[in-house]
Amino acid sequence: MDFPIFHLDLLGNRGLVAIIAILHVLINHGLAVGMMPLVAAMEWYGHKKQDARWDQLAYKILFVCFLITTTVGALTGVGIWLSVSLVNPYSIASLIRVFFWGWFIEWLVFITEVVLIVAYTLTWKKRSTGAAKVRHIKLGFALGFFSWVTMAIIVSILGFMMDPGNWLTDRSLLVGFTNPMYLPQLAFRTPLALMEAGVIAMFLTLCFTRKDPELRTNAIRAAGLWIMIFAPLMLVGGWWYYSKVPEAMAANLSVGLLTLQFTEWHDLLIKVIVGSLALILIVAQFAIYRPNRVPRWLPLVPLAAIIWMTGHFERVREFVRKPYVIGRYMYANGIRVDDYPLLQRDGLLAHATYSTPLTSAEIGKAPAAQIPHLQQGRTSS
Repeated sequence: MDFPIFHLDLLGNRGLVAIIAILHVLINHGLAVGMMPLVAAMEWYGHKKQDARWDQLAYKILFVCFLITTTVGALTGVGIWLSVSLVNPYSIASLIRVFFWGWFIEWLVFITEVVLIVAYTLTWKKRSTGAAKVRHIKLGFALGFFSWVTMAIIVSILGFMMDPGNWLTDRSLLVGFTNPMYLPQLAFRTPLALMEAGVIAMFLTLCFTRKDPELRTNAIRAAGLWIMIFAPLMLVGGWWYYSKVPEAMAANLSVGLLTLQFTEWHDLLIKVIVGSLALILIVAQFAIYRPNRVPRWLPLVPLAAIIWMTGHFERVREFVRKPYVIGRYMYANGIRVDDYPLLQRDGLLAHATYSTPLTSAEIGKAPAAQIPHLQQGRTSS
């Protein structure tokens, strides 16, 4: 062992990582990757129709996203690094070795994204007419593109952790980056993020258009159309993603969905997931055909559903990898698959940095039942 063991009581190591990571994913997908193109599209539409109300609504939605992404989003991004470094330093060290240049590029893209969202938000009111407005709209779409590129790079690493593919024999960055899970997962997450943005935009629209029924009706209908456009793409991407999950991990799906104690509820949960997705689509249809009848509380229903589905998806993705933290390369306890035969033969303590091997005299003083284990560099309970 090269690092001391970290353990968090009560919440647990997994709970620590899960809370930080899922919160970050929800913010990143819904308020950055998905929302920035939507806000830019709203700004473009308002400029095209010469309707300042659309412009003002887009700015209010952007400002909410700006506050959350640059505070909670940024903190949870750093929090992921801190938590995984504490919980499983071996896995993050291995991933850094493989994806060093990928992460370096992602860092540059992230810095660009931060600069763009600051510029996009703070120059909105200064660039409100003519050619300056057109350039500002282009800035918004550029921000949306760089937000997506950030996710596209990270998704490659997440896919690698599920199935490294040919990297196990040909250990290059390109082979690791283009792992079998990369494109299917990206094809699923991209429309999912855009759908989340549509649901959030619908809720925020109802909050910001109380005094303008006409704008509220049109904006609610637009949000419903946005959701329905990307829903089929999300379903196709989800099916492609599921079809590429390694067979051994697919066998863990029932445990990943509900833990071992509740695996018999697997079929019920599948029905709940399908029902939640159907509920989102029904609300979107209602928003399209009856936007003037959408009550203020109704968008909270699909919002809660899509937040739960996204969070549960992240949980399942983590659980089905077990017993690996990096598929077929490293176990969840930080031991590499190639090192396991050596440690099985000699024991962990014989190769542990923070453990001094016992002398023959010390072993002789131990209880008789423990001597065989100590001689192999192990301790028994």
